Amino acid sequence: MRVRKIEIRNFRAHRKSVVEFSDGINLIIGQNGAGKSSILEAIFASLYLGHPSFPKGYLKANARVGTGELSLSLEFEHNGKTYRITRTTKKSELLENGRLIAEKSSDIARWVERNVYPMQVYTNALYIRQGEIEGIITNREVMEKVLRKVLGIEDYENAERNSGEVIRELKRRKENLKRLIERKAEIEGNLRDAEKRFAETLRKISELRKRERELSAEVERLSKLYQEMKERKELIASLEKRIALLEKSLASEEKLLREREKRIEELKLELEELEEKKARLEELRPLAEEYTELGKLLKLKDELSKVEVGLSSLKEKLRSLERETAKRAELEKKLEELKKKEAETRREYERLKERHRLYQRALSILGEAEKHRKELERAGYTVEKLERELKEIGEAKEELEKLQEEISKVRENIASLKGKKAELRANMERLEGAKICPLCRRPIDEHEEGEILAEYRAEISRIEGEVKTLEKELERLRKRELELRKLLAREPKLIRLKKTADLLREAEERLEELGIEELEKDAELFEETKEKLIGLKKEIRGVRERLDELEDLEKETEEVKKELHALEERKTGILKRLSERGFDSFEEVEERIRKLEKPYREFLSLKDVPRRIEALEKKLDIERRKADESRENMERLKAELGKVRSELEEAKKDFSEEDFERAEREYLERSRALERARAEREGAESLRGEIARLIDELKANLGEIEKAEKELELVEKALADLTAFREKIARLKAEEELRGLEEVQKLAGELFSEMTEGKYQGIRLRREKRYGKERIELKVLYAGNEVGIDFLSGGERIALGLAFRLALSLYKVGNLELLILDEPTPFLDEERRKKLVEIISNQLRKIPQVIIVSHDEELKDAADYVIRVTNAGEARVEVESLGAY
Repeated sequence: MRVRKIEIRNFRAHRKSVVEFSDGINLIIGQNGAGKSSILEAIFASLYLGHPSFPKGYLKANARVGTGELSLSLEFEHNGKTYRITRTTKKSELLENGRLIAEKSSDIARWVERNVYPMQVYTNALYIRQGEIEGIITNREVMEKVLRKVLGIEDYENAERNSGEVIRELKRRKENLKRLIERKAEIEGNLRDAEKRFAETLRKISELRKRERELSAEVERLSKLYQEMKERKELIASLEKRIALLEKSLASEEKLLREREKRIEELKLELEELEEKKARLEELRPLAEEYTELGKLLKLKDELSKVEVGLSSLKEKLRSLERETAKRAELEKKLEELKKKEAETRREYERLKERHRLYQRALSILGEAEKHRKELERAGYTVEKLERELKEIGEAKEELEKLQEEISKVRENIASLKGKKAELRANMERLEGAKICPLCRRPIDEHEEGEILAEYRAEISRIEGEVKTLEKELERLRKRELELRKLLAREPKLIRLKKTADLLREAEERLEELGIEELEKDAELFEETKEKLIGLKKEIRGVRERLDELEDLEKETEEVKKELHALEERKTGILKRLSERGFDSFEEVEERIRKLEKPYREFLSLKDVPRRIEALEKKLDIERRKADESRENMERLKAELGKVRSELEEAKKDFSEEDFERAEREYLERSRALERARAEREGAESLRGEIARLIDELKANLGEIEKAEKELELVEKALADLTAFREKIARLKAEEELRGLEEVQKLAGELFSEMTEGKYQGIRLRREKRYGKERIELKVLYAGNEVGIDFLSGGERIALGLAFRLALSLYKVGNLELLILDEPTPFLDEERRKKLVEIISNQLRKIPQVIIVSHDEELKDAADYVIRVTNAGEARVEVESLGAY
């Protein structure tokens, strides 16, 4: 898996951030609290939100307060395909090459767990959170858990446990099969009994079916007779009920007709009264119309008052506008003077602008020089001291070459002398009791043998003395070699500082060429000229705006004149309408309206009389029609009543209640007998079915027993195979754990030794049994001895934890494409931070993509792609530099 992009909206410190990643070393840098770690948390949440062990309500808890909806969108590549996971508080989705493959949050987490990395592997090997570096070595349970996950021990244990469960299940199955086979004789006896009962039930069913057919024929005959008599009885009851209803309806209709005739008479009287009121209404109509017209005319009084107020206001406004427009000529003159000053100032501004640019360039060079000077000071160097030590490095190289030649010669001499010593001892052994010289092969007597042995011993003693002298010389040379190597170990640092010193010298020379003091004066004058030019522009803009306003005022003056003329015309029109109506003033109009008010109110009270007359006439017409309908209904009901009475007399012929009750009784008795016969037959058939099913079940049981006998053989064989398989898994688990521990031990030891500059030679990981429980113990190699982690300082424990974490990740590098480190340097001293930079540059490049979050600017030297995060109320992300990728 390689991360390509994460889009974050309203998550923690991020309102809207888009972060893109490349292959190689990606560094996310910024101050503490800027929102760097939130980017890593957003990637983690995008992948595993919905996992059973993921916190509930995570998105709501991490949403920015008072903002829109939270959303995370992660793009990554895996196995040659591009994926995009989107998470919001309302929905989730997973796209593969643009195609939707999952929507539920839990389904997406399950897909990532199965197809990318299990969450435990991600959190223990890929994603090293802030503050968790040291915990892996100080907490034995955490170490044990992580190692088991990373080394794959749990997979073997799961396989071992699963195979054990299968073995137990097979054993249970074996016992069940045996118990089933033991029931074979019992089942065969039950099958014979069931077949005998089945034959007896078939015979009984045949007899019951014959009895049922006889009863069914008799019930059918009685049913026909009973239904005929029942229908006659129901008809008589229906006709009697119909007669009663018709008689009641006829009486009701007669009463309704009387009520309607009375209502018609009342409506006629009310209509006569309204006709008299209608005549009075027509007498009052001319006076009401005059009252209405005069009311409309009186409304013009308020309008005339408003027109006069408007005329007064417009005249005052016109005088004010004419005073303002008189200032135009003065402003135009001032504008010309300002334009001349602005042109002169601009020429001076352009002249100083180039000098200001040179000054900015000089300031930049000055900043670079100061940066290089501080970098040398932080390292504890001056230019002279640096050149002196570089010279010493050159001399040390020459001395080291000569020293190595001397060491080689001393070693050769020691080896040669030791060879001679071994040869002399061998000759002495051959000489003792041999009576023959081992060199010349001639006979020797005891006296000569003693002399020769004495000479050999003296020569060996001399050689041993010379070897001791040479070994002391070799030790001295080695100490000097170590001193020279320590001196030469500073060479890369000094070379980097030499580059810084060269840049400092170059910056100082460029500053001298530019003449920064004169540039500074011109730069100050440039700022003054710039402010003056801005002031003139503002003043010119103000004058122009005022002239534009005056132009608008001239237009406004014309509009006011037009409005004034229109109001005067409106006033003349109002006075003309008053005169046309025969009035000299609005007071005369008001007096006439007061006289007309009483007849007008009477007119209003009678105004709805025509409508009431029309409505009353409609009601009278409706009541007359309803009375006619009542008379017609009465005639119809009388005719229908006579017809129904005739039908009742016809229905009662040849019918008696006693005959009906006898037919009903006989029909019910035979029907019940038929039901009993049918129920008995159905019970027998049900029993037949049960016996048939029992026979089938017993036969099936016998078939199952035959299968069980065959299955038992297979189960016994599978038990033997699985037992052997489980034993093999146990062996493989032990081998894999041993191999994994050795590899992690080697990687972590090398990294830790490098980070401590060889103070510690490595680490030891082994399983030890304490208090009846096995656990992995971690030791550190110091001066050839194993010591516990309590021996280490705080910074050394952090370095060991980091080395251990990196070793776990590098161990998985065969199938690991991603590593994430969150703030790996907070507790490391300067030297270890520099070592970490070297480890990142040399070791972590084996991993295709590494993402590091840090506030430490030194890590930029190891990064290929630098992303800076700042925070001024909300996190902001920008790309600072791109590497070779």
